[in-house]
Amino acid sequence: MKTILLIAHLIAIATGTGMSIANYVNIRIAASETGERRAALVYLRRQLAAFADLVIAMIWITGLALWWSLPPGVEPNSWIQVLLAFAVLMTVCHGLARMTAGRMARTGDQSLYPRMELLVSGVWISMLAAIVFAVLAFER
Repeated sequence: MKTILLIAHLIAIATGTGMSIANYVNIRIAASETGERRAALVYLRRQLAAFADLVIAMIWITGLALWWSLPPGVEPNSWIQVLLAFAVLMTVCHGLARMTAGRMARTGDQSLYPRMELLVSGVWISMLAAIVFAVLAFER
């Protein structure tokens, strides 16, 4: 069961990483576009973000299930704490990116693109680190 959970956890993180990188590329392209092209890219980002909510929930669910599945009396190693720190950072960056995107949609403030780039970069860098630390944390 633990192996299946670890596989699901790593797949969820890898999916989120790929989506974050795609979102970053989208933001970079959309910053220089106007009109219908920008609107289409914004729609794509909105759809990616909605799916990312589910992926992040899956990352948390599988990660906590892995932690819960540790045998009784076995202390979690220090890599789990580092993994949790990156999971929190990923979640915070995702939430702030969603809030910034909402603000951009409400106000039309295009000057927020650099902030979006930074936040989305925070998400995918956190996810890349999470892949490494998930393997180290649950290697037993």
